[in-house]
Amino acid sequence: MTLLITTLLLIFFPGIVSAQGINADSESVTIAINHDDGGKKGKRHMLNLQRALNEGGCNTDLYETSKSVPPQFLFDSRPSYIVKKEMPDYQFVARAKTLYGALNVRGAVLVQASRGITDLSLLKGEWVGFVSKKSWSGYILPAQLLQESGIDESSNTFYPIDNHVGPVSGLLHRDVTVAIIAEPLAERWAEKNGLSIVAVSGAVETGGWWMHQSVSEKLTENCTQALVKLERSQHKALPAWIDGFVITK
Repeated sequence: MTLLITTLLLIFFPGIVSAQGINADSESVTIAINHDDGGKKGKRHMLNLQRALNEGGCNTDLYETSKSVPPQFLFDSRPSYIVKKEMPDYQFVARAKTLYGALNVRGAVLVQASRGITDLSLLKGEWVGFVSKKSWSGYILPAQLLQESGIDESSNTFYPIDNHVGPVSGLLHRDVTVAIIAEPLAERWAEKNGLSIVAVSGAVETGGWWMHQSVSEKLTENCTQALVKLERSQHKALPAWIDGFVITK
């Protein structure tokens, strides 16, 4: 009966079968995303990513947070040297590249261009929108620049907005007066939206995808190959500054 149902699904609903990875004999991995650096969290975006990976030969199942075991295939945008210390049983298989093809990323501080501000110290007392305190390009690196200019939570009000689009949207709608986001996005959005970049931080290496060492070499290879073939429309669940991936080994 199971074979009959699977056959009918393959004939009449190939997209559904592909998206869910229905194959009783194939190895699969559980997939999860660390959203500390943003990315769209809706289930449809995860399903879209899952579908693209499955169609590329990387059989995946969405990770359930209620599980007592960690996910096998994990995206984490933090620098690899940090993640490696925390997850020694994982291997770094694909590094994110920015919208401009770089393998490192910077943070940027944005304001309304009409204000003509070029000095960070002039932003004291203002409302600052940022991604999250765990985002390297959307908080940690730019916050260091602000601190050097005497700006921190004792002088300004900071608002976490969970993704890189939110701070810019808040700035355009004047819900905040300063936005902190990844520099590749700042470069792309600033001029066309009447914004200016006041400062750009130093760079940090991009993070990417980690595979648990228990996963077979064949499936690991399939998954890395599927990652490099992803189109931007297929990985909206990931931070918006990411254009694609390169294999690390």
